[in-house]
Amino acid sequence: MIGTTTETAHEHDDTTARAAHALRAANALVERAMARSLEPHNLTSAQFAVLKVLGDADTLGCSEVGKRLSSPSSDVTRLLYRLESVGLVSRERDKDDRRIVYTKITGAGRAVLDAARPAVRDTEERAFQSISASERRELALLLSAMHRNLSDR
Repeated sequence: MIGTTTETAHEHDDTTARAAHALRAANALVERAMARSLEPHNLTSAQFAVLKVLGDADTLGCSEVGKRLSSPSSDVTRLLYRLESVGLVSRERDKDDRRIVYTKITGAGRAVLDAARPAVRDTEERAFQSISASERRELALLLSAMHRNLSDR
């Protein structure tokens, strides 16, 4: 157990390094598989994530989309411009505060999202096929803890 008096600094460093490497390697493989599954829909995994967030909400500001995706607003703004240019989202300035821009998914965006969901679901199932439901829950808890550890920095 990390932090116990019987654990040496070397064991901690080796365990942490192996876990970090496994996380990066798994993420790279999932991203490649997701890119392949989304290619027929002309979406990247980041674009799919934005459409999913907007599909689950009515209308959101750019900063709220970024918050829900844990992405910087500059990255989200570029994604939203791209999605707007192909008609998958629409954007409208707030009538009272022109600095605020609201974004919503269009009918075309919802159609693409709905068409892509089965491919994403299949990829996710393939990635987790040998991992039990209880292990998936534990992994989600561990990754949420990592997210909390890094989100304030």
